[in-house]
Amino acid sequence: MEPMLRHLPERRPARGTANAPSRATGKPTARGLTPLALPLLAATIPLQVAPAQGRARVAAIARFLLDAGAVTARTWPALCDDALTGCARALTAWLRQHTGALTCFSPCFVLEPLVPHTLPAAQAGSTCTDTGAIKGIAIGWTTHDVCHWTVGPGLDYLEARVPLLGATVLDIMECKGGQVYPLFTPALALDEASYLYWLGEDDEATLLAEEEDEAARAALRGEIPTRADIDAAFPPWALCYRRQRLALRQLTHIARQHPCPYVRRAAMLARTLHATPTTTDYRAEADAPFTGYGAVLCWRDDDVTVRIANDHAQLAWQDTYCDQIGQVQFDLAAPEAMRAWLRRMRPQLRAIGLLDQLLWHLAERE
Repeated sequence: MEPMLRHLPERRPARGTANAPSRATGKPTARGLTPLALPLLAATIPLQVAPAQGRARVAAIARFLLDAGAVTARTWPALCDDALTGCARALTAWLRQHTGALTCFSPCFVLEPLVPHTLPAAQAGSTCTDTGAIKGIAIGWTTHDVCHWTVGPGLDYLEARVPLLGATVLDIMECKGGQVYPLFTPALALDEASYLYWLGEDDEATLLAEEEDEAARAALRGEIPTRADIDAAFPPWALCYRRQRLALRQLTHIARQHPCPYVRRAAMLARTLHATPTTTDYRAEADAPFTGYGAVLCWRDDDVTVRIANDHAQLAWQDTYCDQIGQVQFDLAAPEAMRAWLRRMRPQLRAIGLLDQLLWHLAERE
């Protein structure tokens, strides 16, 4: 497993976590002088002084999250000087409670205040005169890191032991991943290859026809992934979305009765993931290329999928792109709306946890 090339903003150490300078010991120096001790700040003194308007906004958000039950005094992160960052960390901790321990994925929340001046004056009303007031918050979730995972040996093994089992497991991962935590799969790699390299066609023939001689065509073949490269990298059932699959009752039987523990666990995880209710209601809508994939699925280490996924991301980063998996907005006057959302998100988060377990189970097979 290696990290996929990913464009991330410059990361700085979180405020409030730096260690205070240690107090000088006061031992005499060679010249008989005692160095002055460095002053220490009490733990209750913030490392930064925020404007009053900013403090009022953050306090309103923190109160809203407390009223909605999203955070408590117990779950608030210690040593967090930035209250808005603390809100996001507390939400991410809540997320991890419902996903369980994650091995392959790294989801996280991002909070953004919605201030009145972003609204038309007729909607903002009298609150526009209150510079510290905010209308609500937008909560988005994304993935912190994107890695590629080799799943081919595991899926090939399942397919060899039980025909259609590998195809069924991959199909469930694609369908559920599309609703809760999108994956860059072989079928998606084929789609992106058509868009990135082949002028939207099924292969590179039309692109090559534009070259004048065979030498130029041969050079172009060496520069881009070809359809033959992709067909050689994956079994046919991995490249199509409408693949034949097992019935759920067959999955249940395999999970209970198959003699191989690896096969039983894969079938059990796939069956449970399929049965978990999920929705696309919170999916982020944007007229821009999506780059927020939770993982890149390779059939073999460093296969053509990695090249295609990286080229897709590099092209998207040159212009507007969307890396948020989902987003919701709440009015600060209605914490009950967020309470309802927290309840509805629990199955989504369970599905993310199951998808993570299934991906790790496949990646363990070498």
